[in-house]
Amino acid sequence: MTQNRAVILGLLLAAAIGGGWWWLGRPDAPLPTTGPPDAPAQVALTSAACAQCHQRQYDSWRRTYHRTMTQDATPENVKGDFADAVYHYQGLSTRLTREGAAFYMETVDPDWAELLARAQGRADRLPPPRSVKLRVDRLVGSHWIQECLHRAPNGRYFRLPVLYHIGERRWIHSNGAFLTPESHDFWSQSRGTTWNDTCLYCHNTGPSKNPVRNLGGAVMGFETTVDELGIACAACHGPGVEHVRRQTQKTPEGAPEKGTGPLHSKGHVPDSGAESDVVHPARLSVPRRDEICGRCHGALVPKAWTWDRRTDRDPFIPGQELTRFNDFFWSEAEQAKLLRAPRSKTELGNQGAPGAGKSQPLADDGRFWADGTPLTTALEYNGMALSACYQQGRGKLSCLSCHSMHGSDPNFLLKPGKETNDACYQCHGDYKARLSEHTRHPAESAGSLCYNCHMPNQVYSLMTTHRSHRIGVPDLASSLGTGKPHACNLCHLDKSLGWTREQLIRWPGGSQKGDRTSVRLLKPLSADEEKVSAAVLALARGDARTRAVVAGAFSNPAARQASGTDWFGPILTRLLEHERYAAVRYLAHRGLRAAHGEAAAAPYDFLADPAERAAQLRALRARFDAEPIRRSLPWLPFTPQGLVDELVMDRLRAGRLDPDRTINE
Repeated sequence: MTQNRAVILGLLLAAAIGGGWWWLGRPDAPLPTTGPPDAPAQVALTSAACAQCHQRQYDSWRRTYHRTMTQDATPENVKGDFADAVYHYQGLSTRLTREGAAFYMETVDPDWAELLARAQGRADRLPPPRSVKLRVDRLVGSHWIQECLHRAPNGRYFRLPVLYHIGERRWIHSNGAFLTPESHDFWSQSRGTTWNDTCLYCHNTGPSKNPVRNLGGAVMGFETTVDELGIACAACHGPGVEHVRRQTQKTPEGAPEKGTGPLHSKGHVPDSGAESDVVHPARLSVPRRDEICGRCHGALVPKAWTWDRRTDRDPFIPGQELTRFNDFFWSEAEQAKLLRAPRSKTELGNQGAPGAGKSQPLADDGRFWADGTPLTTALEYNGMALSACYQQGRGKLSCLSCHSMHGSDPNFLLKPGKETNDACYQCHGDYKARLSEHTRHPAESAGSLCYNCHMPNQVYSLMTTHRSHRIGVPDLASSLGTGKPHACNLCHLDKSLGWTREQLIRWPGGSQKGDRTSVRLLKPLSADEEKVSAAVLALARGDARTRAVVAGAFSNPAARQASGTDWFGPILTRLLEHERYAAVRYLAHRGLRAAHGEAAAAPYDFLADPAERAAQLRALRARFDAEPIRRSLPWLPFTPQGLVDELVMDRLRAGRLDPDRTINE
């Protein structure tokens, strides 16, 4: 393994900016000897200690995917096929094997892969491919995809280039697992990707990075520790050591005291956490309870002067004010500003109310749409904080209004009933009696589900789309020039933005709300926006972020019902032919499978070589073109004979501006 170690160390010279946490490792950042003077000692119990008294809560937590965000690579935890499986990508092979309780990935040598990238994929100009066999030591993810990590000799964990797609039950290359341009570099998504920097703080409980520095202050390795892998009890309730001590004190008769500790008291647990090292989030004020979630579901940059730079242990304890230790950011430009070093305590102070001081994102932002709406997961707090319903944390709305770590469906942790309009009726009960009047859709239809209009699937990550947590009114202005698809057109895939505008104006009070005026003031609709399906226009001309979200809509049952599916095959096979992002190809093809069935949409491999994909698409297109479309679809590019209008399709595609885009998941 000596050669492997040299390769690994060479691979890990760069640092990835997955968030703000990597900044703590910079040698030019201030290096106080301790954290804030009033920070309580941080020694957390493991969740097994909680189970002694809270078995029901412990069992419900164990069913969640939070628990399994990070795991050691054991036979119980590994999802992928390591039974001497072979995965092929870009003409190169990766072999997955198991030796006893250990798992290995034998894949392309990263140094040779870098040579291949420099040769623009021309392997004939290089010496024969070299491979490297690396042990899989740790896993990230257990719900959507599972990444494999290898531990280098210096303690650095890094992502291996092939990962397992749990839903599809297949290995895929990381080029297809993330929304980013495909690369000739087999290791492009893994170079510099370090678990100790980018995954540690939000995927584990009680993390201490413990960087190992040389005399010049540069980080040479890690002795990283966590109180518990994954998100455990202490992440939401606090360390718990003092709480357990008080609860297990013996009475003179020798029986444990019952109900004497703060967790069992009927009173309010102080926000500061000063009187106890355990909190009940539901008893906290709205801002303090939501900041427990915002710690990992918000966009943060650490305030370095509040952290112990020798250990880089996260100083935040549930119940404290999160912005004592971190700054929220509301655009990547603002993130870059906050990351500038050195910073003093007075340079950037507490930002105050949620969303205060937020900056407007640019059109190419990798985390936010240009109107400020988060476009990727892990920013749910930011989205909620921007919502009028949230009232800057002064109202009733909270993360716990809809979600619970206990007693919920593990898929999205929604409380029972909160997948329906009952979630919104908690505050807007007056709409219950006049739902159809408000929505202009039948009461039992998807068009009358509040989520679909006010929290649409405008968020992307993990090879699928998710609901936005920015609760808003679906006005047209927020979708013009921002890249963000409009809520109406994520169900009505066959309709244009012009059609959407006319529907919104007919809404009760629509003209007074300025729907038509705002369109005129900001940007008039173009001829194509008036007449061409917004979904087709987005897939033909939008950037990769927009295309991913729109492509994901084609597998939504509500969209299939509202739009019909007979036109999916002829249109999507033509758009797939020119799609250069693997993740978008996957989502579009998933829509075909959802509409027409697995057999009718096969074979197609979104990660196959270009020539093979082209042949597969030709066969699919011939199959879907066999029957002309028999109904009127005025906003879709079909001829009167029901065939695809190739001239219109070519014109639409010719208008695409397709710069490289990466969503920073």
